[in-house]
Formats: sequence, structure tokens, C-alpha cells
Amino acid sequence: MLMFKTKTISQTQKENIPKAFSPTQWLIIILMLLAFGGITTSFYYFNKYKNLKSNPNLDAQKETKVLLASLGKLIELPNNETPTIATVIDKDKLKDQPFFAKAENGDKLLAYTKSMKAILYRPSTNKIINVAPIVINQEKEINKNKPTSKNKSNPKIAYYNGTESPRLSDQTEKIIKKAYPDFETAALTNASKKDYKETLIIDLKGSFSEEATAIADLLKGKISSLPEGETKPDADILVILGK
Repeated sequence: MLMFKTKTISQTQKENIPKAFSPTQWLIIILMLLAFGGITTSFYYFNKYKNLKSNPNLDAQKETKVLLASLGKLIELPNNETPTIATVIDKDKLKDQPFFAKAENGDKLLAYTKSMKAILYRPSTNKIINVAPIVINQEKEINKNKPTSKNKSNPKIAYYNGTESPRLSDQTEKIIKKAYPDFETAALTNASKKDYKETLIIDLKGSFSEEATAIADLLKGKISSLPEGETKPDADILVILGK
């Protein structure tokens, strides 16, 4: 875990920039602060989850202006964007985050999403408590959960409904397509029986084990061999849906 030292930064002092938080850590922090009702301007989320929408509330805008004027006397602020500002309401909820180790209720978090900079400021004492860069590795975030395979082709998936629920195969196909749009559909039909108690994922050719595991994780299913009595489809992976 990262450790940060509490400090007050003046215009003549050099900043000791700590190591960057990961995008996942920042997302957790932002969601926690949102849950505590501490937002004074709305969040934009950049790309997938960092596009911001400004808050038209005049009181919030005035508060932001006063806050930035005070903070700007302590540290040089980015002048090409308005930061997202959140208030720490319950510091105990953030105690596991090193960046907030010295935080107190009422502290302000200023997140500059263009300049990739976060500042924790305490208006009551006019002190900067912490500063950290924000780093977004977009490619890593997008692909970290994507299954990798030595195969150059995408797997063909067959969906068998092993329950009495109608159109379950269609619904499951949509879930898979949303998560893995490159996966192809080979068949949508019913299993030989309707009393499967769990969802089974079968790597029919033994060539797409990672993709089969990814589907099993997504559907909370189980990797299995082809059950006795089931017809082997012309596909790479078979998904038999159970209760």
C-alpha cells in the first residue's frame, strides 16, 4: 500500500509527489465519497467512467470559487479545468486508503481529471494534507479481465437450456455478447433434459480453456465435461444452463 506524509505546501516549497494511485483505487475512493453525500460538484467520467458533468447550482459554484482562491495561495493549481470536489463526511470509512490516512471530516478532495492530480485540503486550518497524481492506464483497465488465448480465432458458443425457463439461452447469449462481443454463437437450443441444477461450461475441443473459464466466472457456472446423453454441437464451447 502507498504511504503519504501530511504536509503544508507553500508557493516556495517543492512538492514531493507520491506514487500514483491505480484507477481502481481512485474509483473506489470516488464511489465511497459519493455514497457519503460529499459531492459539491458532479463527477465527469473520463472515457469509460471519467466523464464529468458540471453542477449548475450557484451556491456550489460560489463555494468552489472561494475554495480555489484559498488553495491557490498555497499551491499552483491547474488553470485549464475546474476540479471535481468532494467532502470527507466520515473519515473512518476511508481509513484503509493511505491517501486519506490523515484526513479529517470536512476535508476537501479536489480531483483534476485532465491534469491527473488530486489534492486533499483542510479549509479549517488552510492546510494541504496530501497531494497525489492520478494515473489512468486505459488499455490495462479495459483488457485486464479479457481472456487471452493462443488461438487466433474467436470461440463458437453453443447454448443449451437445461431448465424449464423459456428463452434462457437467448438471454444468456446477450450476457455473453455484452461481455465478449467477439465470441460467436453456434447454436441456441434446449438440452436433452430440463433438470440441470447448475450451469455447466464445456470446452469441447480443449482449445479454449481460458475463454471457458471466463464464461464460467461470468455465469457463476462450473467447468465440466460433456454430460452423458447430450448431443455434442458443432461448436468450441458448450454452455448448458441450469437453475
